Amino acid sequence: MRTITERVVPIAACAVLAVTLSACGSGSAGTGSAEVTDPALRELVTAAQEEGRLTLYGVPDEAVLRTLGKEFTELYGVEVEPVRLVSSDLSQRFSSEADAGAPASDAILLTYSEFYPDALASEWLVPMSSAGIPDYPGDYPDKYVKDDANVPVVSLVPTSAVYNTDEVAEPPTSWEDYADPRYKGRISVADPATSPANLAFWQLMRETYGDDFLRGVAANDPTWQNSAVPGTQAVAAGEDVLGHPGVEAIVRNLQQSNAPVETTIPGPTTGPEIALGLTADAQNPNAAKLFAHFLLSEEGSTLLAESSGAGSPYGAGLPEGFAVPETVSDEQAQEIKRLLGSP
Repeated sequence: MRTITERVVPIAACAVLAVTLSACGSGSAGTGSAEVTDPALRELVTAAQEEGRLTLYGVPDEAVLRTLGKEFTELYGVEVEPVRLVSSDLSQRFSSEADAGAPASDAILLTYSEFYPDALASEWLVPMSSAGIPDYPGDYPDKYVKDDANVPVVSLVPTSAVYNTDEVAEPPTSWEDYADPRYKGRISVADPATSPANLAFWQLMRETYGDDFLRGVAANDPTWQNSAVPGTQAVAAGEDVLGHPGVEAIVRNLQQSNAPVETTIPGPTTGPEIALGLTADAQNPNAAKLFAHFLLSEEGSTLLAESSGAGSPYGAGLPEGFAVPETVSDEQAQEIKRLLGSP
């Protein structure tokens, strides 16, 4: 994609702003600081501003969604209402609303899985290639545009280990530490079934360390969580000392409250690919398309990477050796759950 904006410095007079969205006066809702010269984009911005808002369902941490929303609002004067849900809850809620013909979201940021091609086939999502997004896909990296260019991956989230720095003297040096008996009864782990990326991680662990490693994790009697959030909070509170998966954005929020929690990547890893979808029959379709244009630009992508501690399809933020998550079959998923002893 081409770069989306150039910052403009507010000035006293409105002359020379025939092609800018920056307004004189208060800078209230409906205005923005983005200078737009492309006619198609300018038309889209006008339509999005008339709608005035965007409802965004997303799996990234709420602070990340709010950071994106704040920047988008400052640029274009369109308010963003973020709704943060874990992957399984988001896909279920979105599917129920779409199936009932009453979608509440305008756009979604959800872990990439078979949900996306199924939702496109069900006409619950607008195909990105025909949505009318200016310059799409442009120079967006080809390998991160899936399903015939209809589903762009916008974030790659490396899975890390999270640990309590008061209780763990040295950070884990291998994923095998999760099977170390000294941590028995002191580990929080997200149920692998809550996310395709979690399953992909444990499949990578099977391939790297073997089934006995997963049995060793099970023998340590982990506390099973429904997402990374409660597990990380438990580690920060000292209820457990190791957690999985570690999510950088969640840890950063806790560190701001001086929580004794840190992340590390002690070996090969994979992690969620977060993809962007535009809701069919959305209440604010133009705001959704404008948000897509923003997030698919290098500036928007970099903001998402920096605010979440994740990787950008443009290359920033990915650890060496990061493996793109592979699809895990139902048979493999059941075996992973059996080996780990998860619910």
